[in-house]
Amino acid sequence: MNKFLAVVKREYVQRVRTKMFIVATILGPLVMSLFGVIPALILSIPAGGPVRIAIVDQTGKMYSSVSLSLLNEVKETEEPTPIPMNGNTVNANSSQQFQQAGKQQEQSFELEEVRLAGRSIEQVKMDLSERVRRKEIDGYLILPANLLKDGQPEFFGRNTGDFQTAERLKSGLSRAVREERFTEAGIRSDVVHNLSKPVNLQSYKVGEAGAEHDSGEGFILVFATGFIIYLTILMYGQLILGAVIEEKETRIAEILFSSVRPFPLMMGKLIGVSLVALTQLAVWGLVFLAFTLGGVGLLASKGLPVHIPHITPIIYFYFALFFLLGYFIYATI
Repeated sequence: MNKFLAVVKREYVQRVRTKMFIVATILGPLVMSLFGVIPALILSIPAGGPVRIAIVDQTGKMYSSVSLSLLNEVKETEEPTPIPMNGNTVNANSSQQFQQAGKQQEQSFELEEVRLAGRSIEQVKMDLSERVRRKEIDGYLILPANLLKDGQPEFFGRNTGDFQTAERLKSGLSRAVREERFTEAGIRSDVVHNLSKPVNLQSYKVGEAGAEHDSGEGFILVFATGFIIYLTILMYGQLILGAVIEEKETRIAEILFSSVRPFPLMMGKLIGVSLVALTQLAVWGLVFLAFTLGGVGLLASKGLPVHIPHITPIIYFYFALFFLLGYFIYATI
């Protein structure tokens, strides 16, 4: 038993004192926090100026409708804010927060009507293309005369990879054309809009504390936990292989086998390295706890709300259990 404990102590102390352990322990929480903080910081960066679009309206009546549709940014569907059933604080859906933050950063449009004034449509296209090359405008939109029937509008832009602008133009143009078609058919577009609203289904998770709104953070927690377990098992499981290879190359194994049996030696290595991994995970857990207590409020004061799902103590137990089981299975292969 004394020799077994000596092997465990040696493996633990030797690994903990390495520079790799110290660097990984310090950089681990920083790298993991970047995945949550950096996207929020990017979304908080103010976007550039408005997108300058010139519109050539060959119908003679669609420019005002299209401009209002694009500038007002009317939402076709509105998702109501979920109300918790038990009165507890409910975390907001992270994906919805990023979508809302992205919409807030969407660039507005600066629209300009271009009339033909006796020119052919090809001459107008040439003039507008020249203005795009001179960066006076970002693009131009051609509305054909038969737009309300089966006409195909065309958009010419300086940046063909700007899918967001093209999608917003398509959405606003479709909305304007639909409302104009309703008007010509004698149907009030607002009535059709109210009658065609979809039904919003609210999902709730039934737990011991009652029904809570399922905002998707549970999936994020499970994914992050599994990813951390996978990385740590892969990293520390390979340390055993490296240690065995090192001992065989330096012929230390023959000396060790003369004083310690192979089974206690291998078990001492496995347990020693597992304690190193648990030590690192415990440090990361303390950092996460400190971030939960102080960092969340600090980011919220900066306008970057971060919602942490409720984690029960049993989750920490299962985390350590599944890590140890996976580690011993992988390391002994």
